[in-house]
Amino acid sequence: MDSAKVVKRLQKSIKKDFADWISSPLQSEYFWDEANEMLGVYETSGNERAVVQLHCANLQTWHFTRYAAAALNEERHALDELALAARYAQWAVHFEERVASQGRGGILPREAAAWFALQIISGWREQAGVVGRSIYFGLDTPLVDMRINDRHDAGKLFRHMWFLIHLYCDCGKHPLDTSLYSYPDDMAPYARVLADWRTEDLRKVHDWVCQLAEYHVAETDDSRSDTVNEFDFDSWKLFPYEILAYLRLREWSGLKNPDKFDHPLMNQPLAWLPQPVPLAQPDTPLLDRVIERFRGEFPALPPTR
Repeated sequence: MDSAKVVKRLQKSIKKDFADWISSPLQSEYFWDEANEMLGVYETSGNERAVVQLHCANLQTWHFTRYAAAALNEERHALDELALAARYAQWAVHFEERVASQGRGGILPREAAAWFALQIISGWREQAGVVGRSIYFGLDTPLVDMRINDRHDAGKLFRHMWFLIHLYCDCGKHPLDTSLYSYPDDMAPYARVLADWRTEDLRKVHDWVCQLAEYHVAETDDSRSDTVNEFDFDSWKLFPYEILAYLRLREWSGLKNPDKFDHPLMNQPLAWLPQPVPLAQPDTPLLDRVIERFRGEFPALPPTR
């Protein structure tokens, strides 16, 4: 695979796709207008609780796409949009966790990984810890639903989700018995990183990141409708969130990271690790009121802020 050629092609196509997406009245109506309208309905009446998570997820998509479009088309890092994407992602997890506690609902492995990574990338330690905990315990509930079963083996498909879960467990000293779960037969290229992720050898870190980036690019292939690849969704093709989260966790452990990486995926605007952090928490007055309404039904929700 010629990674440089693939990344160049992806940049060209995704730049246009994202520009078209954010200027589309149809996308604006569904991902912005309807999402806010339905959150408002729930906040005032308590109706539509079942789709609160969906509309938070849609608002996460809206704000992340605006962040990505600004980075790719304007060479501008709209950190307010990234922070909003991370906040809506956080609450999409928490709302769905409460629905899952009643035996319904759930999020996809790719969503679990990306939404957790957004908290880490934003530099939000507390939120990362709470979302990571939800996903960790959600392995055994309908939230993430990774226990070995006769319905699916989705966990085998998403090595990067397990990479982030392993990092979470290692940071928090949480046990993880992978024999209980739908788990990849092969964790390459993540296994070698996990074995020594706190190394102080920056050459190792550089080489590992380039290997992770190569795997990421290979997994963007969406040419076959009957095949699922880990990063074949447009939002994440050029956004190496699993790599950025790994680098941020090293920062949080007091470790240095290389100043640059040779892989082409790591040399385009969406591979930037935001600095300084933590990002400012965005104002979300409607979401805050929705959270408090939801808390009336589910008192165990995390704090609003």
